[in-house]
Amino acid sequence: MAQGSTRKWIVNGVLIVVTLSFLGISIAPLIGSILASQSGSQPATVAATGTPEKDRLKIQIEGFEAVLKREPKNQTALTGLVELRLQSGDLKGALEPMQILAEANPDKSVYRLVLARTHLQLNDPKNAQAEYRKVLTTDPGNLEAIQRLVGIDLQANRPEAAIGILQNSIDTADTANKIKADTVDKGTLMWILGELYRGEKRYADATDVYEKMAKNNAKDFRPLVGKAQIKRAQGKEEEAIALFADATNVAPAEFKDEVKKIATTKPQTGIQPKSDKPNEQSPEKVKEQPKP
Repeated sequence: MAQGSTRKWIVNGVLIVVTLSFLGISIAPLIGSILASQSGSQPATVAATGTPEKDRLKIQIEGFEAVLKREPKNQTALTGLVELRLQSGDLKGALEPMQILAEANPDKSVYRLVLARTHLQLNDPKNAQAEYRKVLTTDPGNLEAIQRLVGIDLQANRPEAAIGILQNSIDTADTANKIKADTVDKGTLMWILGELYRGEKRYADATDVYEKMAKNNAKDFRPLVGKAQIKRAQGKEEEAIALFADATNVAPAEFKDEVKKIATTKPQTGIQPKSDKPNEQSPEKVKEQPKP
């Protein structure tokens, strides 16, 4: 497989299939639902008056801008302005009020996450990286920030940098969790690292990570899935089938179907998953899900 195709497989396989299957990442339908849930404000709406949608958005935007001239840090107006400018496709115009919200709410990662996503949509990975790194200074276990940083490095053909991000988060996890319990999901970070190694065909490194995961948590089904996929890639189908069966038995009910699906899906040479680059994705938010 060509180097570029390998990178694409890693980005898609690790950061999409892996994430959606087992990390508990969900797609947020509207940017307003993210901001409003944190700020306590409601998404901007307007009564049906027969006015064309474009004109209604313009009127609402001008209204929030007028409020902000009097009260530059009014969070309800800032939130409404961000949502409306995004709805109207003015991503650049949404950056300034988002930046103000992020600076005014350093303890709420969601604002900086939305800001970083917007930078990605504007094809500005450098500023997106800077925002994601700021998130990790106050929320070191934020899975979205970590996975996006990894994805940016992988798309730039910097696998060692991506590995470094994960390894650093893993190495500092115990300290962070002593300061505040359950701050960092070390098992999930190890699993992403193992999957990254597997995508790079560094099977010995991947297996080492999976073994450490199993040692830390004998009930974690994910390392069994990873090892099964390695065995399959090596042509050891009987061993792969046995490991998939073990993983299915150990997996919580909500993940059993996904494990079975992976077990029955044979790799297809030369066919890549549908592209879903970070700067093309809709805004997401991380929510709690039962951990294996």
